[in-house]
Amino acid sequence: MFTVTGTTYNKMEKVWSGPNLKNLYSDEMTLGEAIVRRLITTPGKVIQIMGTTGESLTALEFLKCSMNVAHNILKMGLNCRDIVGLYAQHSVHEATVMMAAFLCGTPVHALFPGFDQKTVISLYENTRPKFIFCDKENYESALSANETLDLKARIVVLTGQVQGVTHISELVQNGAQSLDINAFPCTGLNGSDTAAILCSSGTTGTPKGVMCSHQALLYSNIYHTVTCDSVVLCFSTMYWASGILNLISALLHSSLRIVPEKPYCPEYFLSLVKHYQITHVLCGGNQVAELAFHQSKKHVRESLQSIDTLLCGGAKIPQLVQEKLLDILSDNTKRPGMAVIYGLSEIAGGLSINGGYPYDFQPFSEGKLWPNKRVCIVDKSDQRLGPNECGEILVYSPYTWQGYYQNSETTANAMKGEWFCSGDIGYFDELGFLHVIGREKEMFKWNNFQICPQPIEDVLLRLEGIAEVCVFPIPDMVSENLTACAIVRTPNEKGQELTVEMVNEYAVKNLDSIYLLIGGVYFMDYLPKTGSGKVQRHKVASMIMNMKERNLVHTKSSIDHAVLNVCN
Repeated sequence: MFTVTGTTYNKMEKVWSGPNLKNLYSDEMTLGEAIVRRLITTPGKVIQIMGTTGESLTALEFLKCSMNVAHNILKMGLNCRDIVGLYAQHSVHEATVMMAAFLCGTPVHALFPGFDQKTVISLYENTRPKFIFCDKENYESALSANETLDLKARIVVLTGQVQGVTHISELVQNGAQSLDINAFPCTGLNGSDTAAILCSSGTTGTPKGVMCSHQALLYSNIYHTVTCDSVVLCFSTMYWASGILNLISALLHSSLRIVPEKPYCPEYFLSLVKHYQITHVLCGGNQVAELAFHQSKKHVRESLQSIDTLLCGGAKIPQLVQEKLLDILSDNTKRPGMAVIYGLSEIAGGLSINGGYPYDFQPFSEGKLWPNKRVCIVDKSDQRLGPNECGEILVYSPYTWQGYYQNSETTANAMKGEWFCSGDIGYFDELGFLHVIGREKEMFKWNNFQICPQPIEDVLLRLEGIAEVCVFPIPDMVSENLTACAIVRTPNEKGQELTVEMVNEYAVKNLDSIYLLIGGVYFMDYLPKTGSGKVQRHKVASMIMNMKERNLVHTKSSIDHAVLNVCN
């Protein structure tokens, strides 16, 4: 087994590096070319099955459909480097559209299919796509954005029928005369050109358009043990990096990809895994948490017998959730099992991974570095720090990043030479494991002590009855800020019994005195999140402060331990 992840430390330069792996593709290679070269070697292999209906596509069928769509949209006026908008749920030809865009050399800007008109207008105002692929359900929002922004984009419907609007079925049937890749514009591009535009998490403001190059996506290699015989699953649409990375990994290995047609819920997920004997899964933090706290551990364990690798990412995974999943998957020690990815949209994939074989594992860490990645830790004066010294995480990737779409100023501010400033605060221990303790912008001061929300949240999540927690500051004239937290209870008996007093007693026993919840404990029905599932800490604080100003918070004691119920 070759080295998959690892960390070496250069003491002189104060730089940590992942394993050096040889590049498999030339600098000129694009995703469209690489995928075609792979799939034509396995023409009869089924590479896609719709999870509920069972409708399938072989590699050859997928290539023909994709090339037909590419040929037709080029004929309809799309030019190389134009933007293609994808605003749709999972469907038979969602991946077909992605592949067609790769062939055309046109970056894809995908949106979450549930976004409302206002959000779609806001996001497409910058990228201005020439085509928008959507569903019947959100066609009106796509049309509104098209008219409001005067995009003059062609709209194509993937699911459902809209009278007078082009349907994807009209584009997949005929067009390309052969499977010759040289007939498509992608052959005139190179690996440094943009293949996809991702929305940044938006946890601290308006999401930015992150330009991901063909090269970066080709080497994302999200599943290190995937093969032609693997079966992969991810519920994320192409709005999320996880959805794109899952698709690319499957196509580059001719793996079978199961496409879910319903939203995630534990029972649907487990039924798909068991029925299709799925081997590789990429899940979000909330999804694995629901599995970890499932009422029947036996049922989950039996359903996951086929799993080789269960990857979790997108947000910090609480240690308690990790421990429960490791226990569920512990009966087979000859497979990786659960692994947690720490990644960045700007590098189009993972920076480190923490899990079992073949990865190194350490509790309460983000693991060791991904191949060909380098990291340094710096203080506020940009001085590099050594092991166990906490500072901002700067990242170097050898694969091209073109920056934020039409935002050169923000791009320049995000770079220090060849290093990307992640905005995350963390450190490496003496064994080379990376530890991320939070976002620089989310840290605050109380009585001159620096408070980082994430470690406090990790401790609180171990208290039974807490499903989600968000620690945030409440401004104070004397102390500058008071540490407060918003809690979503679990739906079971433990959650219903949970009180402010119980939370504070637990905090006193398990946290240092400087981290106590002096600003209050607030119970909420939900936490506002970004489209990628990350808690919007500033919105939580704003919601609480608004309620306090309206005198809807009851003061429990002299240190303002309060209870607040915010309902949907």
